[in-house]
Amino acid sequence: MSALEQVTAPLERVFAYLLAQERDGRLTCPEHRVEHTGKNANVAIMACALARLAGGEGETYYQAARSIALRVAQCLVREEGSTAWTFRPGRHDPFNASNNVIDGGCCSDALGEVLHTFGDRLSSQERASLTRASVLHAQTYLRYAALEKAIPAQRAWGLTGLAQAWTLCGHEVLELASRGAIALLAGQQRADGSYPYHPEPLDPEGTGSGPSHPGAADVSAFYQSRVSAFQFHALECLGLDPASEGPGEARLGGAAQSAGAATADKRPGPLVGGLEFLLGLQGPDGRKCGLVEAKPWYWGADSEVASHPFDVYAFARGWRHFGRRDFGLAAARAFRAWVELLDRDGAPASHAPGSGHGRSYQCPFFWASHGAWIARAGADLSRALELAEPAPAPPSLQLFRDTQLARLENEQLVAWVRGARPAWSALHGSPLGSGLISVRARVDGRELLPRGTGQWSGRAGHFSWQRAKLHGAEPLRFSRWLARNHLRCARWGAALAAPCHAARQGALAFGSPRVSSAYATAARISQSAPLALALETSLGRPGGQGLENSRLERDYAVDEGALCVTERLLETGGAAALDYTLPPGAVDVTRSGNTISYRLV
Repeated sequence: MSALEQVTAPLERVFAYLLAQERDGRLTCPEHRVEHTGKNANVAIMACALARLAGGEGETYYQAARSIALRVAQCLVREEGSTAWTFRPGRHDPFNASNNVIDGGCCSDALGEVLHTFGDRLSSQERASLTRASVLHAQTYLRYAALEKAIPAQRAWGLTGLAQAWTLCGHEVLELASRGAIALLAGQQRADGSYPYHPEPLDPEGTGSGPSHPGAADVSAFYQSRVSAFQFHALECLGLDPASEGPGEARLGGAAQSAGAATADKRPGPLVGGLEFLLGLQGPDGRKCGLVEAKPWYWGADSEVASHPFDVYAFARGWRHFGRRDFGLAAARAFRAWVELLDRDGAPASHAPGSGHGRSYQCPFFWASHGAWIARAGADLSRALELAEPAPAPPSLQLFRDTQLARLENEQLVAWVRGARPAWSALHGSPLGSGLISVRARVDGRELLPRGTGQWSGRAGHFSWQRAKLHGAEPLRFSRWLARNHLRCARWGAALAAPCHAARQGALAFGSPRVSSAYATAARISQSAPLALALETSLGRPGGQGLENSRLERDYAVDEGALCVTERLLETGGAAALDYTLPPGAVDVTRSGNTISYRLV
């Protein structure tokens, strides 16, 4: 099988799965029983991309793209009491599980894609209808939303439709709004290349809304690649060269500091910086470290592949525009991990099955439609699949300072250490930090640090009804919506279990007297040697509150053979039943009082 066939064969299965969801001439989600108009628009994009990969052949692609695009155009409706035209259902049907800017970006983008790919086969009336829908939505809604939305991933998705609509009409106002959105995204990006999921407003005195919980301002491994991918697409639509879109973009190197790397005079531009942070999250098997996540309620596991279509597109475009071989290899790894979890019918899974894993929030139709972004990058990806993985590099350490995330690796493993992070809850923010959060075997991506290991844990005080009420109310409220969603999908057991699960993960967990070294959010991380980290922190309660008068020092170093860990519990803060749980693969273990050292190989 050729490299191109390795790309198109699984995409054909996904495309067939999506088309099989047609009911009465419309694509309808079998779980939510609604037209996910924005996701249907992705199917039209996939049809266009597959047609290009097939050399313009394939009547099925044309017919699917045409019928979906015409239906999408019919869904454009003027908002009541507003001059804005938006694609329904958008935010108007909660079971659509989307909003106006995400759906609108998809729809305006898809209509332009269909016109550019199959416009010569459409009637003049059809061309006029599709052009009108794409441009009218961009003129009356996207050009405002892309500048006003506070969440970078949503702003960037609106940008895709805004820039694509400009290719159809050339209106200066759409170009100016697109450039403005790109500039705002650069302002929201941190110096280490990461994007907060929901950052604080750029102008605290302005009209932008901040996050509903501090944890929502954390980085999201799931959403990081969307922002870069959508900017690549928008810049190309605008006829701009991504390789010259910002200072330092052509420089090889990164926002992270690597052992032995030359000191850079300036940080990389937004695209390279974003890709380097994304690369820092990616494990040896293509899956990212999912414990760096502002939105943990979305997932039934600690890592996912549902975001990989955007990883693939972002890395593939990075390879094309910046000539970075490591970006091409990363695209190939992300693609292979995604394909591995497709079922025989072409429906993708969000994560691998495993002990303690549950159902993720979104439906397979959502995940499948996002495969359009892999199809868009198909030509570059096919070439990336032919790249040979390089020989293992010497041990290295990268420190992404704004996120307080370090990556240590050698020939055997890749490990991530997190320092300080925002406060967290059952729904928002990264639940683990202030130490080692994940270790993956390089040979097969196996997790070498199961949950609860590599940490100190114990009890302090008694069950707190105050903490239970403070942290349990929001999950219980949200569980009512989750129960409705399960009922809509005929998951009766899951609907009944939703409030019980919310009470267990919210009120009971956060009211518990349990303390752990993984819970505290206040920590100081520093690079103590070229291949070593020192971390100062404390024990903490669920949510991130530190336990008073507790203190730990944690050292992590990597050499050619192992990850070396030293733990010193200096003050207990009065915690009882304190113990340290070793990872199952720990060797050369030594204990002396509250000092422990070991190696992971």
